[in-house]
Amino acid sequence: MSKEEKSSFWSGRIQEFRSSGQTCKDWCEEHQIPVSTMTYWIRKLNRKEESIGDPEPVFAKLPSESEIAMRDTAEGSAAVSIYISGCIRIEAAPSCPPELFRVLVRTLKENA
Repeated sequence: MSKEEKSSFWSGRIQEFRSSGQTCKDWCEEHQIPVSTMTYWIRKLNRKEESIGDPEPVFAKLPSESEIAMRDTAEGSAAVSIYISGCIRIEAAPSCPPELFRVLVRTLKENA
């Protein structure tokens, strides 16, 4: 059995266990699987998912104060303004790409 096949097999077993509502010990006894084997695969697959889930960093050019002032005059005002501790100002114009805005909000949430 290849590594991918083993991962897929154990991913299915873990899903069965989690949907059963049983404790790990009870489920493993019923299916004749050592608890240590089940916990090993749960940890292994969780680590794999975590490493896959790390998004690539997104870099954005931050406008200068004069660029912000010129843009605000031309467009009206920013759709979203975020002020942090009086020294950090983040503004997102209506034309801000949704993905960039999602990354910004997620980063603020994770590092707040």
